[in-house]
Amino acid sequence: MSRTVLARLRDVPFADGSAAHVELVRSDEPVPEAEVFAAMVVLQDADGRYAVVFSPRRDEWGPPGGAREPGETVVECVLREVREETGLVLAGEDLAPWGQERFEPQSAGRWPAAGGAMQLYRARIGVAAPQLRAAEDDAVDPHWVSVEEFRSLSGDRFWWPLIEEAPPSGPRAHAPG
Repeated sequence: MSRTVLARLRDVPFADGSAAHVELVRSDEPVPEAEVFAAMVVLQDADGRYAVVFSPRRDEWGPPGGAREPGETVVECVLREVREETGLVLAGEDLAPWGQERFEPQSAGRWPAAGGAMQLYRARIGVAAPQLRAAEDDAVDPHWVSVEEFRSLSGDRFWWPLIEEAPPSGPRAHAPG
């Protein structure tokens, strides 16, 4: 798959008062580990509903995900974030790279000063609407929504074009462990 730039956005504002230029990229190739500071996954159930969580810090709904911890690989990061934010346990082979958000900071924020990337994955589980429960307070009220509900919650967010590009299924289906 070639690398397709979906959008180049200037001076995107963030809840902490910072801003960055952001490039939204659709690609099946993973971003090199050294460039990735965060990861998230567009996660669908067997009926095509999306798992969403509310981030009080960002004051927005979105897919499960977050920042890498020291010594953690990108895949370990997203698997941990899914477990913490939804209670679901996925495996690395459940994930397929889908795209990236490339950040060029314009002011100090939570990302590295030099910028970097947020890796986006997609995945689909083989059961319909398993119970979701958050184990951490940085993402709350996880639940399943239709694509229309997801668009209503998040369609105005800068990252939405990457979600709209996601096909209605992930790389494989199984029941989460």
